[in-house]
Amino acid sequence: MKICFVVPSLTSGGAERVAVTVLSALDPARHERVLYLFSGERGVYFDRVAPDVRVVIAAQRSWPGRLWELARFLRSTRPDVVMPFLSYFIAAMAVWLARIPACVIFNQGTPTSGFLDDPDFAWQRPWKRRLFSMLTRLFYRRADAVVVTSAGVADDLAINHGVPRAKLRVLHNPVDIDVIAAAAAAASSDAVPRPLVVAAGRLAGVKNYPLLLAAVGRLGEGAGTPSLWILGEGPERARLEAIASQPALAGRVRFLGFRPDPWGIIGQADVFVLTSTYEGFGNVLVEAMACGTPVVATRSPGTVEIIEDGVNGLLVAHDAAAVAAAIGELLSNRELRDRLVARARHDVDHYALPRVVERYDQLFHEVAA
Repeated sequence: MKICFVVPSLTSGGAERVAVTVLSALDPARHERVLYLFSGERGVYFDRVAPDVRVVIAAQRSWPGRLWELARFLRSTRPDVVMPFLSYFIAAMAVWLARIPACVIFNQGTPTSGFLDDPDFAWQRPWKRRLFSMLTRLFYRRADAVVVTSAGVADDLAINHGVPRAKLRVLHNPVDIDVIAAAAAAASSDAVPRPLVVAAGRLAGVKNYPLLLAAVGRLGEGAGTPSLWILGEGPERARLEAIASQPALAGRVRFLGFRPDPWGIIGQADVFVLTSTYEGFGNVLVEAMACGTPVVATRSPGTVEIIEDGVNGLLVAHDAAAVAAAIGELLSNRELRDRLVARARHDVDHYALPRVVERYDQLFHEVAA
């Protein structure tokens, strides 16, 4: 079977990493695999692409040019399945222009409503929101299937954007548990301050780092005075650094930038915290669980599908006092911490790369049959 994944670029996003991970893990004896990129600039995941995956980078820079270039490529290669990540509309239009019988399967990792409410994107004008929602209804109804990373993302598409339930398939994102666990175990903890709280993700509004900083600022002598290390880059860095320089946090926060392999650092943490306004899934939570680090997360469609509160992690409201209380509880209660970690190590097997890739393979054959 010929499989073509279409991705804007290989910058440091979760969707890009999932695309590379899944495509590279598909059996090369059963699939001819192509990764089609609209841009090769600032790519950070090229080293993770399997050697026998064909990588094609578009030459055109305008969107009309990219549309026709992709259509010509699809017409010449005639894939059985085209799966766009993020570039849904242009990929679907290119298949239509190419006049080929390929199945189109969208892969969506975040709730559309959350995306439209995200101030990092240009949806302030109501007409832009209405247009995007209208296009979502049109294109998603015509797709052969829509892969979503959680039931929450599926509910949002069905309830708020009219996507038929029959089109939706929940396939959780994969993690390479063995690689992550080995990286976490091999890391040295000699220079790590104790206690240490770690967070990871793009430095952007949706990740709600001010909430995390406010929570850590509340933690004082009662639970020790934890340090906070933040992994990631993004447009909010200067603002977050200014918040971190305030007296309650001064000298306690480090911004470590983007790390393609963050697990050594996550594995050294006493607690991992995710305070996003919304998450479609929350890959980094599963990765932290695989590292053997206890996790705290704010409630959102993706996190509630991963974390069972008090069983394999702690779920809290979007409130600084609640986040601080959960961190403090984990830092002071070793029995709770060990119990959550033990269950989390068991639960992450559901997201193991071979299992998830098998589900993708089954979907491709089902839809293309």
